[in-house]
Amino acid sequence: LFRSGQEALAIIVEEFKALLQSSVQQQGEASERQYRAAIEKQTQTCEDLLSAQYQRLLDMLDEEKERFEQKMKEAFAQQLQEHREALEACLAEERERSKNALEAAIKAEKELMKDAICKAVNEEREEMERAHSEERESWEMERQKDRDVLSQAIEEALREERKKSEDLVKSAKQIGRA
Repeated sequence: LFRSGQEALAIIVEEFKALLQSSVQQQGEASERQYRAAIEKQTQTCEDLLSAQYQRLLDMLDEEKERFEQKMKEAFAQQLQEHREALEACLAEERERSKNALEAAIKAEKELMKDAICKAVNEEREEMERAHSEERESWEMERQKDRDVLSQAIEEALREERKKSEDLVKSAKQIGRA
């Protein structure tokens, strides 16, 4: 009896062990399912948080990008304005230099023209004086020739008059002798 009691006890213990093992196994499986459900829930929550955080980061990046683009546009506009102003200043300076150079060139050209005109006028005056002198000499020579011819004509006329006078005087003397 003792032995059968031990055997029955051993069977009960075995069944209890099997039940306990089955219960532990079911509880482990239930815990595992709960852990898995909790992990899935936590995973989903984390994914949602990460997704929300990612979206916030994207929104922040978009805002930062827009601000950066706006700042870049403003910086480009300011730089463009500065370049325009610098270019206008350079152009004004170059215009002034060109104007001054042109005025200096015109002044130099006027001086050269004035000198050339004065030289040409002086040369023309000298040429006119030379031509006038030559003309005067030619005129003097012509006048001298005319004087000489006139002088000769007067002398010739005087000779003829003398000859006539002498002939008259001779005639008168001959008439007076006769």
